Amino acid sequence: MNKNNLINFKNIYGEETGIIELKYKDFQINKSSIKVKNKFFDHNNYKGIVIFYAPWCKHCVELSSEFINLAQDNLYIFPIGAVNIEDVKNKNDKLAQKLKIEQIPIVKYIDSKGILKEYPYNTSIENLRYFINMNL
Repeated sequence: MNKNNLINFKNIYGEETGIIELKYKDFQINKSSIKVKNKFFDHNNYKGIVIFYAPWCKHCVELSSEFINLAQDNLYIFPIGAVNIEDVKNKNDKLAQKLKIEQIPIVKYIDSKGILKEYPYNTSIENLRYFINMNL
């Protein structure tokens, strides 16, 4: 697929869904870590999860309603963000390259210092609910 055509794909999520769309500028990239720098995560000591997806990905679209329900169930309790890795305009594709994202959707979590980490479990909604409850 031509990258110029990917710019026309709309984001799946948005603030009205309870999931904020993050962009490359919302991350501070260091040699040893990547830190989330977005006020949406401030109220929870920076803990949260981030979903990396592509809007053309059928599996990403199919799971989006479950992610939205999860976010709305935890609104103002545990923040969830999303990154459209095909958003070339906002350089999200560069973020995906830095993170070496090879499959989508993929979830990463944010620790209490704002650092993006590998999510250690299978990305099922049940596991995510459990993870959120254990990290409140």
